Amino acid sequence: MTKLLLSQDIHPEGRKMLEGSFDIIIPADTSQEALLRAAAGAEGIILRTTSGVTREVIAAAPKLKIISRTGAGVDNVDVAAATERGILVCNLPAVNNLSVAEHTIAMILSLAKDLPAMDRAVRSGAWKQRNAGRAVELEGKSLGVVGMGNIGSLVARKCALGLGMKILAYDPYAADKFKGEDYVFVPALEKLFAEADFVTLHCPNIPETKGMVTGKLLSSMKAGAWIVNCARGGVVDEGALYDVLKEKRIAGAALDVFSAEPPPPDSPLLSLENLIVSPHAAALTKEATIRMSTQAAAAVLDFFSGRRPRYVYNAKDLGLS
Repeated sequence: MTKLLLSQDIHPEGRKMLEGSFDIIIPADTSQEALLRAAAGAEGIILRTTSGVTREVIAAAPKLKIISRTGAGVDNVDVAAATERGILVCNLPAVNNLSVAEHTIAMILSLAKDLPAMDRAVRSGAWKQRNAGRAVELEGKSLGVVGMGNIGSLVARKCALGLGMKILAYDPYAADKFKGEDYVFVPALEKLFAEADFVTLHCPNIPETKGMVTGKLLSSMKAGAWIVNCARGGVVDEGALYDVLKEKRIAGAALDVFSAEPPPPDSPLLSLENLIVSPHAAALTKEATIRMSTQAAAAVLDFFSGRRPRYVYNAKDLGLS
């Protein structure tokens, strides 16, 4: 029976689709070492975000034919190494757009309304926190969206139409797609960070974006501004973010992602009261979890049944399109 490696267990509905057709292997834990040990003999891998299919993993799996991601991002796959071996890398470009967009907006609202501090105050008996006056209205505030792909553009649309926010956007590749929208595309990140009341990041962690949000950009933000990152941790200089938050040079931040996941318990960021955090869970709603598991499973089933999977990230380089 074909050996299929799951980097981490998937939703039962996805598992049900695979059982009986594959010998399913799940590593003992989510470490990179465990994935590497389990890779031998695998002909397919369904990959979540907890580990990566590196060149080393690919070398340890000489029978590997397909890597199926449970999300849109492929930054935890060595796509070049896979392509060299003729291995399909499949992803799900739109599977969690709504979940991540809603999580982003929830974080924006939590920051604007000072909800975590309000919650702590009531629980500790500090009822007078209601008079702190830190909460703000979102109507008329400017939202700077970095990356106007599927998720960023959805956040922009919902915040503009639903919350009455003004949209500033930075995306050198997408401006022409939004000519009919009342959005202002800026030519440089510096302008967006300097002018926006909220900044939200929606870009992949690739060499061009790694460390893109520098201390200089963060320091250029308004004193009352906030930043939200539900994209990838590597795009933000976390040391610089800690400094501006600690010194209260900006109002606050919200992070769903970190450069190291999970962040170490002694991470300085976790000591900050003007920071909201969640455990890389923006995509993990009940609905999206089912979609991710079933669609990633469908890609594997299609491939081993002789059908082309719906989304093949490296199709062009493999000569498939």
